[in-house]
Amino acid sequence: MPGLYPFNLSGIINFLHVQKFSVRFLFFLMLLIFSAQGCASKRLAKQAQRLEDAGLYELAAESYLQSFNRNQKNIDAATGLRRTGQRTLDMKAAAVSQAYNSGNDRETIYKYLDAQAYHRKIRNIGIQLSIPPQAQTYYEEAKPRFLDSSFEEARLLLEEENFSQAESIFSEIKRIDPDYRDLSQYMRVSRGEPVYRLGVEQLDNGFYRRAYNTFTTLINNQGTYKDATELREDALSRGRITIGIAEFDNRSGQRNAHEIIRSRINAEISGLNNPFIQIVDDKNTGIFLKEQQRAASTGSEMKIGHLMATRAILTGTLLNLDIRQGRLQRTVRRAYLREVIETEDDSGEKSRQTLYHKVTYNEYQRENSAAGAFQFQLSSTETGAVLTSGVVELKPADRIHYAAFDGNVKNLVPGHWEYKDRTSPRDNILDDPARVRNLQSLFSARQTIKSPAVLRNEIIEEIASEVGRALNNYNPEQ
Repeated sequence: MPGLYPFNLSGIINFLHVQKFSVRFLFFLMLLIFSAQGCASKRLAKQAQRLEDAGLYELAAESYLQSFNRNQKNIDAATGLRRTGQRTLDMKAAAVSQAYNSGNDRETIYKYLDAQAYHRKIRNIGIQLSIPPQAQTYYEEAKPRFLDSSFEEARLLLEEENFSQAESIFSEIKRIDPDYRDLSQYMRVSRGEPVYRLGVEQLDNGFYRRAYNTFTTLINNQGTYKDATELREDALSRGRITIGIAEFDNRSGQRNAHEIIRSRINAEISGLNNPFIQIVDDKNTGIFLKEQQRAASTGSEMKIGHLMATRAILTGTLLNLDIRQGRLQRTVRRAYLREVIETEDDSGEKSRQTLYHKVTYNEYQRENSAAGAFQFQLSSTETGAVLTSGVVELKPADRIHYAAFDGNVKNLVPGHWEYKDRTSPRDNILDDPARVRNLQSLFSARQTIKSPAVLRNEIIEEIASEVGRALNNYNPEQ
C-alpha cells in the first residue's frame, strides 16, 4: 500500500473533524494508514533478508534501512540493519587495509572517508556501528604522507606557472583537510594569478572593457589581489567614453520638441548602469563645437588638447513629429431588444414567448495617431570617426470603439431591420450567443482615448530609450 504515505496526520484529522466524520471512522482510517506503513516495512525487511542470504550485504543493509525508516518499531529491520550494516562497514574497512598494504595512500584515504560516511549515515538514525580501529590507524598514517607529497607537487606546478593543475591538487587537499598548513594562500595564487595575468594582457592590448570585467571578477572572488584594483581603475579610465550632447536640430515644425528630446536623452544616458559611458557638462561641448567650426572655416587643425575630457559628441536631428487627432465618428446601428413574456392559461400551465422589438443604438469610433523620426550620431572628438548612429522611426496610435444604448444592454440582440413599424423579408435577428457577446462587449469597451499630448510623450520617451540603448550597446572592442 505505498500510495497511502507519506501523509500529514494532523491535516487528515482536521479535515475529518471539519467534515464531522464519526470517531469510529477516524480510528479506522488511522489504523489503515499505520497498517500500510507496517506492511511496507515488513515487505522491505523480507526483501532485505533475501539479499542477505545471497551475501549481498550492502544492498541488504539498504533495504533494512528503508524498512526501518518506514517503521522504527520493526525489530527485524533494526537487528538486520545492525547486522548487515556492520558487515558492510567491515568490508569497507577491509578495502582501507587493502589500499594501505598496496602502498596507495590516496586510495587509503578515500576508502576510509567512504567508510566514515557510511558509519555516520547509520549512526544518524540511532544505530551504532563500529569502524575497526586498524582502518583509522592506516588512514592517520597515510593522510599526512599523501597531503605532504601532494602539496609539494602542487607547489612545484605553481612555480612552473601550471596554475590549472596546481589549483586542482590544492582543491583536493582542501577537501581532505581544509586547515592544512598555508593552503588558502597558495590556492589564492593558483586561482587568482591566471585571471590577473589575463586582465593585464587585455589592458596592454587595448581591450579596456574586457580588462575591467576581468579585474572585477578577480576582486569579487579573491578580494584585494596585487594591484588589481588600481589596474581596474586604469582600464575604466582608458575605456570610458565621455560624451557631450550637442544642441539638436529641429525640422519637425514642433516648437521646442528637440530640446525636450535632448533633455530626455541626457537623463536616459545618465541613468545607464554602464561605467564606460559618462555625460560631460554643456560648457565643454559648446567649446568643442566652436573649435570645430573655427577649424572648418580656417582650414586649420582643431586644438582639442584642453577638451580631452570630451571624447565623443552626440548630435541629433528631429526629422519629423506629426500628431493627428481624429474625430469622434458616430454611427446609428439597428438591433433588437429581446423581451421574454411568461403567460399562464386557465389550467395553470405556464408558457414563455420571446418578442423582439426594433431599436437603435449608437456606435462610436475614434483614432489618434502620431509619427516621429529622429536621427542621431555619436562621433569621436579625437578622430572625427562615427562611432555609432541610427534613425528612430515611431508611429504610435490609439483607437477606441464602443457603443451606447439607452436601455437594458443585456437584452440587446444584433440584427438588421428595414422598417421600424412593419416587417420586411430583409429583417434578420442574430440571436446566437457569440454574436450577442460581441455586441455587448462594445458597451463595456474603453471610451477614453490617448490624447495627442500622451502620444507625443510616448514618441519622445521611446526616442530617448532607443538612443540610450544604442549607446549602451556600443562596444568598440567588438
